[in-house]
Amino acid sequence: MEKPIIELAVENMDEFNELIKKAQQQSAELEKTLSSIKTFQPKISYPNLERKQC
Repeated sequence: MEKPIIELAVENMDEFNELIKKAQQQSAELEKTLSSIKTFQPKISYPNLERKQC
């Protein structure tokens, strides 16, 4: 008994590929942002103490 063959075509494959590309770009941006968060060095000042010392 032969199995039936079903053929189909995805007509909006370009849109799908664009979405994949966009997701990859966003992922790269998120990686960069996460790296910046991990290496963040806060700059702290004490305005009230600086005024009292003058």
